Amino acid sequence: MNKILSIVAIALLVSIFGFQPTPKAEDPKVLIDLGKKGAEVPASLYGVFFEEINHAGEGGLYAEMIRNRAFEDKEVPTGYSVVNGELVPPAVKNHLSGRIEKNTFKWEKETIPAWTINSKGEGASIQTTKTQPLDPSTPNNLLVKINSASTPAIVTNTGFWGIATQNGAEYLLRFYTRSDNYNGAITARIVGFDNTIIASQNVTATANGKWKEHKLILVANASQSKAHFELVFEKSGNVYIDYVSLFPKNTYKGRENGLRNDVATFLSDLKPAFIRWPGGCIVEGITVSNRVEWKKTLGDPMKRSGVYDTWGYRNSYGFGYNEFLQYCEDIGAKGMFVCNVGLGCQYRMGDACSDQDVDFYVKDVLDALEYAIGGTNTVWGAKRAKAGHPAPYPLQYVEIGNEQWGALYNKRFDIFYKAIKSKYPQLTLISNHGLGKGVKSVTKTDMIDPHWYVGPDFFFKNHNLFDNIPREDYKIYVGEYACNQRVGGGNMLAALSEAAFISGMERNSDLVKMASYAPLFENKNNREWPVNLIWIDNDKVVGRSSYYVQQLFASNRPSYNVSTQLQQPKSDKPIPLKGEGGIGLGFMDYTKRIQRLKDHNSRWKCNLS
Repeated sequence: MNKILSIVAIALLVSIFGFQPTPKAEDPKVLIDLGKKGAEVPASLYGVFFEEINHAGEGGLYAEMIRNRAFEDKEVPTGYSVVNGELVPPAVKNHLSGRIEKNTFKWEKETIPAWTINSKGEGASIQTTKTQPLDPSTPNNLLVKINSASTPAIVTNTGFWGIATQNGAEYLLRFYTRSDNYNGAITARIVGFDNTIIASQNVTATANGKWKEHKLILVANASQSKAHFELVFEKSGNVYIDYVSLFPKNTYKGRENGLRNDVATFLSDLKPAFIRWPGGCIVEGITVSNRVEWKKTLGDPMKRSGVYDTWGYRNSYGFGYNEFLQYCEDIGAKGMFVCNVGLGCQYRMGDACSDQDVDFYVKDVLDALEYAIGGTNTVWGAKRAKAGHPAPYPLQYVEIGNEQWGALYNKRFDIFYKAIKSKYPQLTLISNHGLGKGVKSVTKTDMIDPHWYVGPDFFFKNHNLFDNIPREDYKIYVGEYACNQRVGGGNMLAALSEAAFISGMERNSDLVKMASYAPLFENKNNREWPVNLIWIDNDKVVGRSSYYVQQLFASNRPSYNVSTQLQQPKSDKPIPLKGEGGIGLGFMDYTKRIQRLKDHNSRWKCNLS
């Protein structure tokens, strides 16, 4: 057993019980009996939960440097509309309330997000079109009109709040052009904030009306954090542009379409036992038609449709299902896939597919599992092998739905559980149930998944919560938890309170088998959620104090628990099991959850009425 007495452990005792320089007889005491072995602490306990929120992937973990690379960022989801600058979902019935919800969501304000042209009266202009698409899955492209060649037309992409370069580093550029009347050079270059040219290469456009792919290597001659990308046209004519992609050659483990080396390494330093993907609320979508569709995240990134993200921006599907599974393998983590059960986000629109369509969603998750772990003689296992990975990936867990509840969810959970378990009995299947919330309404589950987003008092007061939970025939995965109330963007008090709660999970590891903090990432330029574990800029990655609490526990996971006993004076009040509320499935009913979402309106930039 690892025998480690850390500064965090000492701080926890001080925080929970108070500190007095001279101990008194009536002070609380913690008695430890090393001779009495308790529950073993499983290797699965500490993992991470990835969701595309706060530009966690787009402009974060995913290494793509061009924002709106396929010009799809303002593609309105099917059935949706944009009214007064806000995204309006289709009129659907919430299956819990029976009401037609009236919600609006954030929509991009820029005409062509991240793209501009230096038009100075010569008549150069840009506009998105759907003329002769490069690929049907990404119908938009950019038309550049140059009416005069007296001044070069410069089309600029700002990247994700700037493009970071390192002196001597190589960057892989890929883009497509098509023209009927432009013959000549196009200069692709990275330009610094001071207008110095950091890297530059020329390509030749051909006026034959056909799409032409260009692949270049740009070598940076300077290190900057706020550069931008340019395409320069020195002749007149019309040119269509599509799929402009720029990657550092040095991705994590050199993977094509890979991850930022610094961010992926920083995450792997947490030593996560598992990674949960793709979310979160984006699993469900605002409506079920807006959900993440894993099959569309496979293959050539140029052909991936992307989707309007539940959190208010375009998800390119760049960090897709295969990339997730590959990263799990690269860092020695197990994969957890979260599937949709034919329900839209119950916090937002809450629509449901018909009972007749449930089989489609069951088959969809079975296909996903076949892709990850099926034999190469299966349809989807063969697709995995064709993508360059004949061996199975390390997928071990499936969460059936996300933050859903009620009779319809329970009914569908049983259907999914039976179908998955009959084909893949070795997998661990997880329900969305909180503590004592509806789990008796399903036939069988391997794990439940309560969530807590609370203030520090809750975690301090409930460090012993799991001591008092009856042991049933299922285990617990605490899939989302964080101290994010009244702690600003997160502070040491929040981290210590989380450590207190973690110590309770670890002490009760016969029951709590897995846990993951949420949200995992935020790009500092796009904070949709108030408190997040890791902060990212285009050239930096920083962990908050909570990151180092997570790292400390994961890196120093003991083999097993030993007997501990808290002795308190009889006059002390007992520590309550319930403290302040939060967005937590273990403690809040539907009405309170919706109210909590409304309270977060200014942060989430959506109107929940």
